[in-house]
Formats: sequence, structure tokens, C-alpha cells
Amino acid sequence: MQRYIITTPNHFIGDLMKTLLTTVGFAALLASPAIARDAPIVTGADHVTEVEAITVFGRALGRIPGETATKSGAPTLETPYTVNIVSRELLDLRNVSNIGEAAETISGVQRTIGFSGNQRFRIRGFQNISTLRDGFRQSVSQPEIDLQGVESIEVLKGPASALYGRFEPGGVINFVSKRPYSEVGGEAFVVAGSNDYWRGGLDLNTPLTADGAVLARLNIGYENAGSFRELVDNEQLYISPVVEWRPDADTSLLARLEYLQRDAAFDRGFGNNAAFLKQPVRRNYGEDFMRVEKEQWVAGLEFNRRLNPDWRLRLGGFISAVDVPEEQFFNYGFPALSGTTVNRNFVNYDETQDDLTLQAELYGRVVTGPLTHRLLIGIDHSRDELSYLDGQIAFGRPIDLLNPVRTGRPTTYLPVGDSHYDYTSTGLYVQDEIAWSRWRLLLGGRLEEVETYAFAADFIEPGVRRTDRPFSPRAGLTYLATPDWSIYASWARSSRNEGDAGLLESGLTPKPTRGEQFEIGTKALAFDGRAELTLSAFEITKTDAVVADPIDFNLVIQAGEIRVRGLEAEVSARPLDPWTIIASYAYSDSEISRDTNAFIVGNRLAGVPDHQAALWTSWAFGGDLDGLTIGGGLFHASSQAATTGNNLDLPGYTRLDLNAAYRFGAGYEVRLNVDNATDETIYITGGFSQIHPQAPRTARLTLSKRW
Repeated sequence: MQRYIITTPNHFIGDLMKTLLTTVGFAALLASPAIARDAPIVTGADHVTEVEAITVFGRALGRIPGETATKSGAPTLETPYTVNIVSRELLDLRNVSNIGEAAETISGVQRTIGFSGNQRFRIRGFQNISTLRDGFRQSVSQPEIDLQGVESIEVLKGPASALYGRFEPGGVINFVSKRPYSEVGGEAFVVAGSNDYWRGGLDLNTPLTADGAVLARLNIGYENAGSFRELVDNEQLYISPVVEWRPDADTSLLARLEYLQRDAAFDRGFGNNAAFLKQPVRRNYGEDFMRVEKEQWVAGLEFNRRLNPDWRLRLGGFISAVDVPEEQFFNYGFPALSGTTVNRNFVNYDETQDDLTLQAELYGRVVTGPLTHRLLIGIDHSRDELSYLDGQIAFGRPIDLLNPVRTGRPTTYLPVGDSHYDYTSTGLYVQDEIAWSRWRLLLGGRLEEVETYAFAADFIEPGVRRTDRPFSPRAGLTYLATPDWSIYASWARSSRNEGDAGLLESGLTPKPTRGEQFEIGTKALAFDGRAELTLSAFEITKTDAVVADPIDFNLVIQAGEIRVRGLEAEVSARPLDPWTIIASYAYSDSEISRDTNAFIVGNRLAGVPDHQAALWTSWAFGGDLDGLTIGGGLFHASSQAATTGNNLDLPGYTRLDLNAAYRFGAGYEVRLNVDNATDETIYITGGFSQIHPQAPRTARLTLSKRW
């Protein structure tokens, strides 16, 4: 089978080595006694306000220090952007089974379904086209993320291009992987649930040497499940060994490997037409031969070296390779052929998605008079390659919605030529976090060179290549009114290339789309750090959006504009030791403000509800009921447009989840989850104008052992 292999130009390796050597040399210079200083974060003048260190209660609430927003580990109270963190303890408290469920407590984030059934997200109205894995870029077209290997989930709202490059302006999600720790420990669990759901997992951690210099952790997950949907099943295996070497207190080298194999039915859900909403959610209009057979390899390497008390160096690399042979149908024909009969087109091909990222970063602290600077200087190189190989298509496979009769695999396919899309970028980024008295000023920017290559047989031939050099700045100002209350304002811009969107009249692929966000907000800690509140208001405008050319529909132009305004509120609290509360609310006013199609100007974005809210609470009993915890959650979304044409609204819903757990013996726990307890009918949008019914009432029983 043909495979599109990642290649890295030799000139880039040379440039990268020069950059690394320059970075190390610069770090050594800064480490000299004439420049380096041992200074606190806030220093210099008589009027400096001492800010008392605050430990936020309980990691279960997920408000733990994160790296995604600034890469420096700055406290969220001092960060002029909205940052949400879901910790491992909160994931376990809710007993979620996939990354889509994991993000449900975060305001302004909606789950959606990708082209091959994987989980994706919209953040502040914009669907993500990439995620971060431990700060490294990974595309979302095909890669899967198994929660078995995830330690926490960090969400940075708004443009992230100043640090991470090519992203939509809504924000970015970073999945932080589990790392080894210095003790022997682990967990084993098994889950049984509705619809023949079975899952087991193992998490093992141990030092490999007597002095604890070499640590290892192994995570294994296996799932075999049916579905409430006809013809749908899923089998998945996940294995991830991690080894970390700590030769001394200032040095660490971590190596990570992941393998994931998935064999699942290809469920395309429903079409974006009201006729489907009248059908039972269990009904599947696909065929039993429609499958996804996915094989995924991920490897990561990260080196950290503290050069002196003020400066440290970080080097890292990440590679991901996914191969996905697929057989499926890719759309429903509308209007209906006759009555309730709709058409289907079948396609099969081998899709490959390869990602490579290399990073070199220098972190430091410098004092200049009354100002303290927390500095970041970095360079990275990334390459994303998406290929569709050996494609075939069969048109005209009708099916009746009321009385579906499956037709089986087509006997005749028409060949479809290969397609390749390649994005290669090298970026230099700089950030300065300046502290003076109660003020915190963040300044940053990224200059990158992006080369886009697109080839599609019969459409984009020969292949088209273009080079762009966008600059993505950001700035933010925070005022610490008290040690536990801050007010902030920020501005940021984003950049993203859309080489797969079509060709301009010039024969080139589109230039980068640009996004801009203005945000104001406030963050507060209360009750001795037992509660944290975040309120924010924002406006995001995406310009140069790619839309159809009104003169030649075989081409595109960049005349589109999308605007999203919103309000968000989040509370994490533990009013009493046994009582945990997580609550969030988002109001989103989304609009297609410019387009060549006048009929959709002024319309809402698809899949973005005006109102979204979540509440999760749990109570851990003591005394005679020691070991018992009960909890529950409400998840609400108002109606949302199924398409940008706004010709169909998906109904709003309020879902109730219930949870009870009992700890006993030496580390044992049994847990019962009842999801969608009131059996609400729920639909979400997916890629390529599909609607995906969500599960009715389901139950899961988990038995686990920790040591």
C-alpha cells in the first residue's frame, strides 16, 4: 500500500542545529554573574505589594497551575486570558469515558464528531483543526486521544498563534500526558455498561533504579463496546510506555511512546434534514461493511535543563503517524429522491495523517530596576501531511428513511485520484511577562514562515505551493486589586492556512485567514482559596475567510467574515471539605457577517448554541458512611443551527447524569454512573453537515483498585 512519508529538508536540520547552539550560547551568557540575578518575581521599589502565595483547594476542581496559556507556569490569576484546566482527579470524579465528555464542564466548548468518528471541539464558536499534545501540535483529522494516558486537559480561550502557530481564533486544547513519579503505585479497573460496553485499564508506575534516577510508567487500555445505534461497535487497544531519566536535580529526559489500534463501525449519523429527526435515534442508514480500521503511533522526546536559578532550556520533539483504511458513505442526497427516500454515495480510500513538531525554548528571569521580566524565546518547526490514497466512489445508493433496506457493498466503483495536503512551518516566538507592583504586562509575538502544498487529482493539478510569513502578536494587562482578585484586558491575533479549501482565481491556494480577539475579565479566589471565579467578555472576528467565488463556483475567494461575541462565567468551589461544585455558563452571539452567499449573511454558526451551562457537584460522606460519595451533573444547551444555512435547528436539551461511588478495603472502589438519566433526546453536529444522535439513558459499573 502506498504511503505518503514525512520528509524533513536537510537545510532545516542545519538551521535548527544553529538555532539550538545559539540558544545554548545565549543562555550561558545570561547565566554569567554580570547579568543573572537571584530575584523574586515582584521586586525593586518601596511601593511593591507583596502578594501572598495561595494554594487553591483540592486538585479535584481542576484549577491547578497550567503551562498552555503562557508556557511559563504563571498563575491563572495573573494571566490575561481565560484558562480552563480539568485535572485527572476531576476526570475520575466524573468517571468520564472519552475526551468529549471530559470537556463538558468547560464554558464555550462544544463537542462535535470528526469525519472518521473521532472527538473534536468547537471553542468560542470555531471548530479546532489541531490540538496540542504536551504542547506539541497534532492534527485532528484522524488521531485519537485515549483518556487512559491523559493527566489533565488545559484550554486556552482565544487566539493561540503567538505561541503555537496555525490555529483557529477560538482557542486551543492541550492534552497533558501522564508522567512517571518517584513512588511505586498504580491502578487497575474494569467497566461494564449498557449496550455491551466493556473497558479495562492498567496504570503502573515504578522507579527502575535504586536511586530513583530512572522512572517508568505504563498505561494500557482496552475497550470492546456495542452501541445504542444499529450496526455500530467499537474495539480499541491503547498502550503507552513512558520513561524519564533524572541524572540530577536540574536535568531530565523523558521519552514517550503510544500505540493505538481501533476497529469500529463507521457511523455517519443522520443527514442535516428535519426528516431524520423524526426517526428513532437507534436507526442507522449505513451498511454493515462500513468500517474504520485505524492504526496510530505517537512518539515524544523532551529534554529539560536548568542552567542556573533563573534560566532553563527545553528541547522537544513529537511525531504522530496514523493510517486509516475506510469504507463509508459521505453524504445524503437532498432534496429527497421521492417522499422519504434519500440518496447515498459510497467511498473507500486509505487516509494517512502524519505530524512532526520540533521545539527549542529558553526560559529566563531578568530584573531591570523595579521590573521583573519572565522571558520566553523559542523556535519550532512543524509539518502536517494529510493524504487520501487509492480512493473509489460509487454514486446513487438510495435508502428509505421509514423502511430502510440495505443494499450491501457496491459491485462497481469509480476510481478517485489521490489527494495530498502538506503544511510546513518554522516559527520564532518571543514573550515577556513583566511584573511591577500589582501590575502584570504580557507582550508576545510569533513570526513564522508557512509553506502550503495542495494536490488533488482532477481538481488541483499540478500541485500548488505557496509561502506566507504571517506575524501573530498578543498583549495583555492584569491588575491585582488584592492578593486574590485580578482584573485583566487582552488582545491577540491568529493565523491559519487553509490549503485544502480550493484555489483562488490566481491559481494559488488561499493566504492565511486572520483572527482577532478583544477580551476583558476578572478572576477571584474566595473563602481562603476554597472557591475560584472567572468572568470574561470577548469579541472574536475572523477575516479573509474562504468562501465560494460567485462568478466561478470551481474557485474560492477570501471575502468572508465571521464574528462571535460572548460572555463566560465559571466557578470551582469546595464550600465544605466533602462538597465539590463545578459550574459554568456561556452566552455566544455568533454571526456570519460577510459572505458571497447573501442568503447566509447574518446567520448563526452551525453547532453553536446561544446558551450553554453545566453544573457538577459531589458530596463525600464521613462517619458511618465513610467511603461513600454521591454526585450528579446538569448539562444544558439551547437550540443550535445544524447548518450555516440555518434551515434546521437542533432542539435544546438538559441532560442529567448521576454518580455514586464507595471506597472500601485497601484501595478498592466501586462506582455506578447513570448518564442521561431522564432519557433526553440529544443531537450534536458533526463534520460534513451531519447530525449525530447521542446516547439515551445508559449505565456503567466500575470496579477499581489503587495502590
